[in-house]
Amino acid sequence: MKHWMGRGLLLAALLALLTIPAWAYAIPTDYSELSLEDAVAEFMEANGLDESNYSVSYCNTVTGETYAFNDAAFMTAGSTYKLPLNMYYYEMEREGLIAPDAYISRAGTTLDQAHYQSLVHSDNDVSIGMLYNLGEFRDYKNLMRKYFTMEDDEIDYIYYVDNYYCTRMMMDALTYLYEYRADFEEMIGYMKQAQPGEYFKAGVTDYEVAHKYGFFEGAVSDVGIIYAPQPFLLAVYTQDVEISVVSQTAALFTAYNVWQNLPEEEDNQSVELEVQQVPKEELPPAEAETPQPEPLQEAAPEPENEPAPQETSSFEWWMVAVALGVFLLGGGLVKLFVSPARLGKKYGIADEAEETETTGTK
Repeated sequence: MKHWMGRGLLLAALLALLTIPAWAYAIPTDYSELSLEDAVAEFMEANGLDESNYSVSYCNTVTGETYAFNDAAFMTAGSTYKLPLNMYYYEMEREGLIAPDAYISRAGTTLDQAHYQSLVHSDNDVSIGMLYNLGEFRDYKNLMRKYFTMEDDEIDYIYYVDNYYCTRMMMDALTYLYEYRADFEEMIGYMKQAQPGEYFKAGVTDYEVAHKYGFFEGAVSDVGIIYAPQPFLLAVYTQDVEISVVSQTAALFTAYNVWQNLPEEEDNQSVELEVQQVPKEELPPAEAETPQPEPLQEAAPEPENEPAPQETSSFEWWMVAVALGVFLLGGGLVKLFVSPARLGKKYGIADEAEETETTGTK
């Protein structure tokens, strides 16, 4: 029993590993030492992508930078065919060839409602009715070539007989849509409403996305405008891979776009270079930078227990003695004994011993 339980746990662990989604791949955010080509190559390797199952086209609308992998490969387009189809009808309206409220019998609704149902809800019945309202399937495919730059010899025969497109065609259509976006405001607005949180919008959550997605028998695709700091156009076709590959492709190119728009820290770099260029020997000495004050004793030295000056005291006692002798010899007119201490006080002179005791060290 334990033997079979152990095998069951091991099998469950293996199945868990096999079902890890492709979006576990970490999208790089620093491209200072990583080119876009290398980043896409790493992404493809991590998700098992190659020319048989993956196609992508990218264009930065600000810088004009483009990137493409396998962009001329014709793959199942799913509902992305509705992008050029609706563009064609909007231009017919602008040229006065059809009214917005014209009823399209094959679609079962008016044209303005057909646009909404086709772009926001990706209604297949309505969209197919719009398609065949233009004529036969091959007629419709020839009309769509208005938006593409590919020559006759570049277009595979399957394009004319089935719902096959390539990301180069979709990039051409997106370029036209963005260039004349003022004429397609309603259409772009519907594309912004469509399928929130899925396809491109699952990988790009910080910026607005206008897209037309597609899903048919293992073919997952999305094409649209991503309004990053530098708005860019993106078209992705896949076949039989994880559905998250489409959303993560959008996340990869968004991360690259955001990194390109980051401000350069030129000020910090220049300061660092200036500091490094100053030779060490040219730096000012420490004394000049932080002068130290001289000690107070050196500025105004005073000897300890310095005795009071004697010259003034001796001179004054000599004068007092002479005056006293003259006074006494003058006839004893006044018999008065005057002590040296009292005389000292009278003239502001203190006894040397008293002065020393009283004043101490000056």
